[in-house]
Amino acid sequence: MLYITDEIIDKIIKEDVPYSDITTEMLGIGEENGTISFYTRSEGVIAGAGLAGKIFTKLGCEILSEVKDGEKLSTGSLILKAKGKAEALHTGWKVSLNTLEYLSGIATLCREMVDIAHSVNQNIILAATRKSMPLSRELVTLAFQAGGVSAHRLGLSETVLIFKQHIEFIGGFDNIERVIKSSNHKMVEKKIILETENMQDSLKALHYDFIDGLQLDKLSPDEIKNIVKERNSINPKMLILAAGGINKGNIKEYAASEADVIVSSAFFHALPLDIKAVIERKK
Repeated sequence: MLYITDEIIDKIIKEDVPYSDITTEMLGIGEENGTISFYTRSEGVIAGAGLAGKIFTKLGCEILSEVKDGEKLSTGSLILKAKGKAEALHTGWKVSLNTLEYLSGIATLCREMVDIAHSVNQNIILAATRKSMPLSRELVTLAFQAGGVSAHRLGLSETVLIFKQHIEFIGGFDNIERVIKSSNHKMVEKKIILETENMQDSLKALHYDFIDGLQLDKLSPDEIKNIVKERNSINPKMLILAAGGINKGNIKEYAASEADVIVSSAFFHALPLDIKAVIERKK
């Protein structure tokens, strides 16, 4: 379970209500009692139900019904129902709806891609990149988890991932071993992953005993399959990650390459799941 702090909840609410809901105030309906219910308009995997529940709880509402993140619902299914004062219901309405639609859209695409990949390779892991909008990483990570996708790398402090942009500053690919082995910053508990962009560098790197994995960027499924075959005979413990341009349309071919992990940014381009909110007055 991903821990969402009260600070994040407060920021979500405060962004939409910087001072007060002047429409509810003008109409004088704030103290009226009511309920709000969220329903799916199309089939999808839900993410953000718990978050929406926390928003309404923070606003003083009582949660009457709430599905778990990761549940796949059919059209017309109830996601969340809460009761409270009209002021609170209207304050939480749009921020909860937007959050549910956006996160559930991501979770739905994640699950679709996982299902396609597992249809040809049950052991492969899908991982999402960190190409999210700034300040949204906790929320999109919640969506990935709901859809069955792992986080590839949540931040620069998590994994040593060496790109060509790093190699530019050490004098070239052939200097990687010298620089890593002479470094004073030993990553005892961190994996070291090297990204390669061609067959020559990839095959050479299979012999490196100072890295834990290879991230193959924009190589074809056939090229990756050949590298995996070489890996199995040269260095079976080395992790092989396939990355670069992998999406719902081609993930099946990449999963069949027998890489250990597929890294993708396609999840961020998911369409929001269509969800409706119904607010009703209760006497």
